[in-house]
Amino acid sequence: AKLGHSATIFETLPQPGGMMRYGIPEYRLPKSVLDAEIKEMTDVGVEIKTNTPVESLESLWEQGYNATFIGIGAQQSMGMRIDGEDNPRVMGGASFLREVSLGKKVEVGDKVAVVGGGNSAMDSSRTALRLGAKEVTIVYRRTRAEMPASPEEIEECLHEGIKMYFLAAPSKIVGRDGGVQLECVRMKLGAPDASGRR
Repeated sequence: AKLGHSATIFETLPQPGGMMRYGIPEYRLPKSVLDAEIKEMTDVGVEIKTNTPVESLESLWEQGYNATFIGIGAQQSMGMRIDGEDNPRVMGGASFLREVSLGKKVEVGDKVAVVGGGNSAMDSSRTALRLGAKEVTIVYRRTRAEMPASPEEIEECLHEGIKMYFLAAPSKIVGRDGGVQLECVRMKLGAPDASGRR
């Protein structure tokens, strides 16, 4: 837009911002800050069409667009590839955070386990507390030293009373009494992997 081109963003969701709006909780990234950043784009002439999924590139050409940049992100939860993860009481972190950000009613039980050691796991844990969970435990296959989450995010979780269970990897999820039971195997650190973490 600053170079004089007519630029349009097509956004499937009701508001622009992608993972910054629908994956990072308000307490970490206030929507007013995000809205100010988006306003800088619209102020230079960028048009944003929300609730507008793109079905095909051909449809864009037919509307007169002659260049396309696809920046859809990677807003999909990673599966654990274990038995029982298809239980309706199990939800991926990105999906969980998006549902909450969209204002949808998301039920959490009294006890919530969050699998992972990244910022999304920290955000999911803290969000579960804010939704009424009485006990939240992060289950991580490595130790705290290998967690990819920001150190301040880990500290905030601990400060809020979230428990952390290290060197455990989920192996099976079993439905039980309206909830789920998470079975894990004990891990131990091995040689560093491609990420440099043991």
